[in-house]
This record gives sequence, structure tokens and C-alpha cells, in this order.
Amino acid sequence: MVSVRYTPRDAPQIGKGRWTLPLSLLNNEKLLGKIAEQGIIFHAETTRDRFEQTDRRTANIQTHWEAYKNSIHKLAKEAAKECYHKITSHITALEKDLRETNNKPDISTNKETQAHKAILSSQLKHLKKKDAKDKKDLMKAKLANHGECLGGMWSALGKEKRPRSLIHRLKIPNTNPPQYKRSSKRMAELACDHHEALQNKDIDPNANIEEYDMMINEILNKIPANQCLEDPERTTMNWKITEEQVSKALQHMKDNTATGLDGCPYKLWKALEK
Repeated sequence: MVSVRYTPRDAPQIGKGRWTLPLSLLNNEKLLGKIAEQGIIFHAETTRDRFEQTDRRTANIQTHWEAYKNSIHKLAKEAAKECYHKITSHITALEKDLRETNNKPDISTNKETQAHKAILSSQLKHLKKKDAKDKKDLMKAKLANHGECLGGMWSALGKEKRPRSLIHRLKIPNTNPPQYKRSSKRMAELACDHHEALQNKDIDPNANIEEYDMMINEILNKIPANQCLEDPERTTMNWKITEEQVSKALQHMKDNTATGLDGCPYKLWKALEK
């Protein structure tokens, strides 16, 4: 009997999935403090840009927001690695001490040795429960992310299956002979670069802010009068969002939902608000 694994040449490469912040880290006060410090820096940078009227093509609130989430990503990964190493190393050390204590000849007669054994057993039980809870929270987040829960995957089974065309590969621009990317991450980067190029098409990078604003006003003036708002300054879209509205919207967010590309769950923002 011969076993063969067949992989088509044009098959897309499937990665390991995107990173998600472990929910157990939300109990780490040290980590939340560091994230809050980065948030203060983010707020200071956006405030400075607003008062100094920094060119939005070089620095704006979106670029600062992306940098802030990248810092959260880095801090959370470091904290997760440190926390996991501490727990596993502590469990290993306790198990070693417990074995040595059990092998002592006076374990059945010496009360101090028995008390030491009881303390070690209690600490070991507590750490193992904590480790199990962390793994349970991670599994719960994965199940919610992949839709393996009632109402997600199961409700999708009854929906109409619409035809979809999978993108198996993307051509790398300006390659001769043509070269292709099949990794989903690389394909996403190609698509991102393509849309970035469209955003900057026909825009002179050397143009100053006055010329740029003049071009925008020229385009806006071509909008027909019957399609313009009567009083743009009084429309609801022009109102500034209040802190109370943000807090209310945050309270209505579901906790166990799939995170975005940044991997930051809603529980993180709720914990920071508290």
C-alpha cells in the first residue's frame, strides 16, 4: 500500500492564522498600565498634530492609531511569553520540590515536612488551575474566532451558499517572465500596495498644502447644487463624538466575537476604560 499526498501547484498557501491577544492577559495590571501609558503618548501626539497643523499626508490620527496598536501587539506578546515562562518554570520547580519532599525518610513523622508538603501541593494546585483557565480562555477565543459555537457556524449551515471565486494567486507587478504569490499574507500585501498606489495616483508629492486644498475645493465646487447639504455645519455627521457615546458603544460590544486584524479583543478596551 502506497500513501500519496497530492498538492496542486496553484493551491493557495494557508497560514497559521492571525494573532489574538490572550484574554488571560487582561488580568495583568502591569501590562494594562503599560498599554495605558502608550495611550497617553498616542493622545499627546494627536493633540500636538492638531495644534501644530501637521501635514496629514505625513502624520495623522490613523498613522498614530496604527502605531499604538502595534505597540499593544508587541507589549502583549512579551507579557504572554514572560507569563507563560514564569508559570511553567514555577510549576516545574514546585513539582521537583514536592518529589524531594515526598522522598524524605521522615515524611510520615515530621510535622514540619508534612506542612511543607501541604504548602507545595496547594501552590502547585493553584498554578495548575490558573494554567488550565488560561488554556480554556484561549480555546474559547479560538472557538469564537472560528465560529465553532451555537449561532455562528450552525446558523451559517442554513444560509444560501453563494458562489465565490477563490483567488489562488496574484501576479507580482512588473515581472517578466510573470511571477506569482500564493501566500495569503503576501497576496494581501500586493493588494495593499496596489490600493496605496491608486490613492497616490496623479498627486504631486511636492505640492504644498495651499495647492492641495485648492485642488480639493475645485473638485467640491463641481458637485451639483441639488446634491449638496443645505447646512453642512449643522448635520449630525459633523457633530463631535463625545466620551459618553464612545463608552455607550463600547458597552454594547459583544465580548466573545472575532477580533480584527490587530488582534485586540473588545475586552481589552473595556478593561482600559475601567
